[in-house]
Amino acid sequence: MNEMTVGRKEAGASATGARTPAPSLWLVAGPLVTHQLALTVIHYGLGPAVGLESRSALLTAVTIVTAALLLMVIVAFDLRKPERAEAVLLRAPQRDGKTVKTMVIGLAIAQIPLGILALQGATVWQSGAASNLEVGRALVASLSGPAGLALLGATVIVAPMVEELLYRGYLVGAVIDRLPGFVAVILSAFLFVTLHFEPANLVASLCLGLGAAFCAVRTRSLVPGLVVHVVSNAFGMWYATLG
Repeated sequence: MNEMTVGRKEAGASATGARTPAPSLWLVAGPLVTHQLALTVIHYGLGPAVGLESRSALLTAVTIVTAALLLMVIVAFDLRKPERAEAVLLRAPQRDGKTVKTMVIGLAIAQIPLGILALQGATVWQSGAASNLEVGRALVASLSGPAGLALLGATVIVAPMVEELLYRGYLVGAVIDRLPGFVAVILSAFLFVTLHFEPANLVASLCLGLGAAFCAVRTRSLVPGLVVHVVSNAFGMWYATLG
């Protein structure tokens, strides 16, 4: 990953010669903790309190979207700061062969777990503990109708947008000029795993985190990693229904 460090100093400066205002580590920690706390409280507290089944597609979709809206309000205020958007990698990538190659590599890394499962003839929910299979069956059973469509939109569109902004934009943006590229990738990926604590998703989320972070560090843009994340979640949702 030596290419990740090329141009680090140049990318850390604005057009006027002033250093791009990367977010502080405290600013990064706040939204990350808030997001995880919101997901936990909504899914395991508020949802069941109003009668929603914790394994249902509806509650999962509501949890993802509600937590995303909360985070977007917080982030919107921070993005009003001059040049903050560029500092958190909210910019278009270069349209060249390097970007395409990076996305292909990132997607290949992200799809390693599903590739292994496919070769074994197993489903996502058949990996790990036996209880995972019951969770998968309950989720698949609730996919039909509006709730299923809501879950599809939340999982394939909303979740990748928020997670890439937090774990690749703010987190990688805060450390990309302070740490070697491979360290930034590993740090982002391992913290991303804490958001996906289901046993069946640990390895998959780690590989997705590595693939998306690799894209962010090499291109200094959220877009390639976001594409990898969206495609991976879409394929993962389809593959999960096979269980």
